[in-house]
Amino acid sequence: MRKTFVLRTEATLASEDSSMRFGNDNTIVIPMAILENLYRYKGLPEKQRMATRFMEYIGNIPMEELLSKKGYQQKNGSYLRAVDNAKLDSKVDNCQNISQLDKRVYQVCLDLQREGEKIILISQNPVIRLKAKELGINSEPFKDEIFPKPKDQYKGYIDVITSNDTIDKLYKNKSIDVTEIYNYNDFTWYENLFVKMKAESSWGLGRYTNGKIVPLKYSNKIPGNNKSLNVEQTMLWECLLAPADIAPLVVVKGAAGTGKTYCALVTALENLARYGSNDVYNQLLIAAPIVTLDDEKIGYLPGEKENKVGPYLGGIKDNLRGMFQTKKPTVKNSDIEDSINFLFDEKFIEIQPIGFLRGRTIPNTIFIIDEVQNISPSVIKDIVTRAAKGSKFIFLGDPNQVNNVNLNSRYNGLVYLSEKMKGQKLCWQVTLSSEKSVRGDLAQVGLSIL
Repeated sequence: MRKTFVLRTEATLASEDSSMRFGNDNTIVIPMAILENLYRYKGLPEKQRMATRFMEYIGNIPMEELLSKKGYQQKNGSYLRAVDNAKLDSKVDNCQNISQLDKRVYQVCLDLQREGEKIILISQNPVIRLKAKELGINSEPFKDEIFPKPKDQYKGYIDVITSNDTIDKLYKNKSIDVTEIYNYNDFTWYENLFVKMKAESSWGLGRYTNGKIVPLKYSNKIPGNNKSLNVEQTMLWECLLAPADIAPLVVVKGAAGTGKTYCALVTALENLARYGSNDVYNQLLIAAPIVTLDDEKIGYLPGEKENKVGPYLGGIKDNLRGMFQTKKPTVKNSDIEDSINFLFDEKFIEIQPIGFLRGRTIPNTIFIIDEVQNISPSVIKDIVTRAAKGSKFIFLGDPNQVNNVNLNSRYNGLVYLSEKMKGQKLCWQVTLSSEKSVRGDLAQVGLSIL
């Protein structure tokens, strides 16, 4: 049966093509009150851009079709309508603590129901949905694909239950078709999605690419005395060790202590020309956003830009200490500090303030951008588009540990980059389990309950 979906503002701005996310045989209604709101929308910057683009889309549709009973047929076959409300019913007008905009949306739903249409109001707001139910209007939530809730954010892998024979076939034939994964034939497969397979008496790990699931190829080349502490770290090593022409963009999400920064540094230094075993990259750049606990600005710090940013990269130096300790367990602390200082003094590692990136072109470089959850989504494009041939950009962060007062666990650069780039051939992603931290018990308890 044909359905009519009525969208509120946040549903309309949930994705680039939200009006075409409801099947090809249904009708999508944007109430006139919502269009008026979109025209003067003043929300999050990325949402503002989407509102502008949507209004441009509306502006290119013939008005007589958009306002007709049938609506304008979109390229996917569905129909889009703009509908104004009739005079408010008393039961709608008397709704308490509901904005005039939403009263008009409710009235559009009731008007269309009286015309015999099967109406579903799309809203993320549970209060709006509860009030809709009181008014006799069916409603459903719509997942925000740009800034989803933490539980809906892209992880970079899936867990599947399969058979021993399927896992054996993966390693024997070097690939299997997705149709051989039980109960996942109708799943949305994203390019470079990792697949954790579990069978009755065995398990396997693969990556989806070009319509097939293939075994991992690079994670058996972990540098030095390091190893994977869990399955998620194995996927991380695969992302990091894949060549820059295959995986130039890596997005890693994980709580503090899951090893994301450590593994990235180990990979970078091992492949750094004139320092590591492999002459792959000419330089290592490291960046992190400047986030203070008060209103102090970077400009008040003394010295050049390296001196200004240096204090905010303490986590990098902590990981370098751990790396040198792993290489030589008996090394003296003073020797470790000398080794770290050598890396910076000889410019093997250079600090790159994010604010100084504009206009740069960065070739043959491994670039680690840490604490990306504290970077605004509007800045992400400026960073990614600096990449030139031979470079590998690694974005690290924890979307649940945001310190920038203007961002949150949904609206931040890390989530934005992850959601916008998922499925892109050149982007590899993984999320590390917060239950498998390499830090101590106290840190793990604090992560869980604080």
